[in-house]
Amino acid sequence: MGELLKLKVSPKGQITLPKKVRTRLSIREYIYLEVKDDKAEIKPVSFTEELEELMVRDLRGEGYGDPEIQEMLPKKMQQLSQEIAKELKRRSLETKVSHVDALEELDTD
Repeated sequence: MGELLKLKVSPKGQITLPKKVRTRLSIREYIYLEVKDDKAEIKPVSFTEELEELMVRDLRGEGYGDPEIQEMLPKKMQQLSQEIAKELKRRSLETKVSHVDALEELDTD
């Protein structure tokens, strides 16, 4: 069974999730709150879901409608994935210098 926490609800209906909970669930800016019958369950929003929401917002801002967005979104996500992979590969090929060598190089200048 999980840990049961008692949280204070503000007059505006707000709660603060303790840092250990936010860290454990990798919560950033948004969460899902699922309500079933008389229970509520908090679920983290994944990085990919947040990224998709940002892309949808950007595409709407560019004037695209929902049918166009649904068609374009997978292509945009694939393009982004490819760009990230290229950047990671580029960075992995860069020459790595230890901090000791970097300090020695600075001292010789």
